[in-house]
Amino acid sequence: MDALVVVVALVVAIATYLTWLALRLDRLAARVADAREGLVTQLVARADAANTLATCCALTDLADSVRRARAVHPVLLAGGPLDGAVELAENVLSRSLRSGEVAAAGQRFPAELHAVDSEAARVALARQFHNDAVRDLRALAGRRLVRLLHLAGRRPRPGYFEIDDALPARGDLPDLAT
Repeated sequence: MDALVVVVALVVAIATYLTWLALRLDRLAARVADAREGLVTQLVARADAANTLATCCALTDLADSVRRARAVHPVLLAGGPLDGAVELAENVLSRSLRSGEVAAAGQRFPAELHAVDSEAARVALARQFHNDAVRDLRALAGRRLVRLLHLAGRRPRPGYFEIDDALPARGDLPDLAT
């Protein structure tokens, strides 16, 4: 009788642990999805702010970069992947935002430049949140027990989103936060 109690307790403990692992995987997958949605929202907002600056200052190179980035946004908003094409388009926009032409235009339109820089900072944070969530999910899904028992199911492994999101050094622009 004592052996039966031990076996039942062991089965319950293992089942509880496996259930906890499966639920943790689901929570992490939801966290990745939420972080991805936030990242896409910030990418769109940065492109909008950059478009406003490009329009105000007649910056054709920046406007071209914005058009290129906006071309991939409908796919992202529809749930498409954060793939190499998206990374390339967003990298082009990031480099355009750090150009001397944009910095010079910011002297004439500091509010618009501040809006662009604020959105760029939000993109950097959103990308970090996304990549942190992806790292956590991949780490748990990569555990031997999770792989052996297929607890992650058939869901594809999420990928990291790597773009050049370094913020530009702007010098002595007025502080518009006040």
